[in-house]
Amino acid sequence: MYEVAVLGTVILMIVSAIDYVRRAWIRETSPVPATWILMTTVMGLSFWMYWESPRKSLTGNIGLAAAAINIAMILTGVIATNVRYGTLRVAFDKVQCWCLAGGAVIAVFWSLTDQPLISYVLVQCIALFAYLATIKRLWRAERSTEPVFVWVAALLASLCAIYPAWVKNDLFAWIYLARAVPSTSLMIYIIVRIKRRMQEKESVPGPLW
Repeated sequence: MYEVAVLGTVILMIVSAIDYVRRAWIRETSPVPATWILMTTVMGLSFWMYWESPRKSLTGNIGLAAAAINIAMILTGVIATNVRYGTLRVAFDKVQCWCLAGGAVIAVFWSLTDQPLISYVLVQCIALFAYLATIKRLWRAERSTEPVFVWVAALLASLCAIYPAWVKNDLFAWIYLARAVPSTSLMIYIIVRIKRRMQEKESVPGPLW
């Protein structure tokens, strides 16, 4: 059961990344490189801090490890896609700049205090803040090209990762999942909400004259 949960988490995250990159490559979606650079930075810091903990376990916190692979794959694909179409532009908005600055401050705090758990929690707070800012922006959006499948796969992967976290009793894994599961669920709700609104708008008959 443990091995199945770990393998399921990894497969779902890899499939999710491949599908996202495929959609971006054919211009079905228009991902912004800055967003994925920020996510890669946050996830990289999280994994680095976790790996400094005395009870680290690659499979125990498989949700974090698989997510790091997922985001690295997507960032690579997004950059390659934008290079292909000559649209590579990296511009961080105000919230993203604050998140990056916060990550730098936490990295300095970590290096001075050698407190990976506290630093790890703070990084998860930055990730949550970035998610909430994105959700707030999408709440009133009229359109979204974000694929529901990708986020559903990510949610299922996080749910699979709960069992290894429970078996290993990994505090770092529980902290990550406590942030990832609600955040991903809320993103799915927002995307579905936007797509329903788009369908309703398209189904409204136009004027007869």
